Amino acid sequence: MFLNRIQRYIFTQCLTSLTLVISIFVVTILLVDVVEQLRTVGGDVELSPMTAVQLSTMKLPGLIEQTLPFAILVAAMMAYSRLNKRSELSVIRATGLSAWQFLAPLVWMSVLVGLISIMVLNPLGARLSNEFEETRNSLLIAGGVRPDSSRTDVWLRQGDGNSQIVIRAGSVDSTGQVFEDVKMLEEGRVFDDGRPTQRLDFVRRIDAERARIIDGFWQIENLIENIPGQPPQRMERLAIPTDLDPDTLLDRFTSPNTIGFWRLPGFIQQTGRAGLDTSRFQVRFFSLTAIPVFFTAMGLIGALVCLRLSRLGGTSRLVSIGALAATGVFFIMQFSSSLGSSGALPPVIAAWSPALFALFSSLTVLAYREDG
Repeated sequence: MFLNRIQRYIFTQCLTSLTLVISIFVVTILLVDVVEQLRTVGGDVELSPMTAVQLSTMKLPGLIEQTLPFAILVAAMMAYSRLNKRSELSVIRATGLSAWQFLAPLVWMSVLVGLISIMVLNPLGARLSNEFEETRNSLLIAGGVRPDSSRTDVWLRQGDGNSQIVIRAGSVDSTGQVFEDVKMLEEGRVFDDGRPTQRLDFVRRIDAERARIIDGFWQIENLIENIPGQPPQRMERLAIPTDLDPDTLLDRFTSPNTIGFWRLPGFIQQTGRAGLDTSRFQVRFFSLTAIPVFFTAMGLIGALVCLRLSRLGGTSRLVSIGALAATGVFFIMQFSSSLGSSGALPPVIAAWSPALFALFSSLTVLAYREDG
């Protein structure tokens, strides 16, 4: 519908190369990771090779997602290098197709693979990553080994326009629901003649042995409540409303990479309402939306270094330059994401600028070489 017969042929060549490269990556990743699972998990409990393969398979989608940019780069080099060595590119140029036209199939493939990575591979990888942790912990527990599933020194905040509660817990269990050694500091908005001011006054402090989030409430146990002007009051139980969700709290203790693309917008919104920083999650979301552009840039870099006529020589040097350029772009993206996560750059700029820079640079080189 969008491509003529020659372009469909080139698209098939690119897709075949990509399939071959991904297959090699998958086999290599599985072999390395199976050995890693036998060394780590198998070092603590008895682990069969089939169970190790099962664990590695759960990690596979996430690992493939990380290697896809380089897979597209290598696939583009393979496809266009093969076309060049067979003199097919010279024949294609003779038919009247410019480089812009015979590179279009690569662009279509890169965008298509990018969309599949965003909408299918990323959510699948995030879900299977959680299943991997659960399965791994179950194996360790069944073997008599206690996995480290707790988090220590946790800080949270909840509230609305009239009150804020800062919560500090010594530790939280793996469910994100049970907090130990809890301290809560509550402040309330000061009103002047019925109008709210910018000032907050201390309301009370709660020191508790344990707190749980159940049905939208903090269920606090064995606590001491301190209110200004009143003696400390010891209570066995106290309930305080909360809009914090246990599943969301659990996700906050993990990497943004473990949250799927479709869940990220709602997660960012809820985290922002809780008064917590969402920069790293926003960077992750915008980085995912920039994947089609990034993949297109990587594909163009791989193709551009293979367009020189093979009889003129120097192809190996150009391929090396292209590989180094693509690697540099990848590390620049990682560095830019770190700046965005720390708040040094706006998340949109941190996520999109490296991909756009790589794409426009590739298009500039192509325009200079083909159109003068």
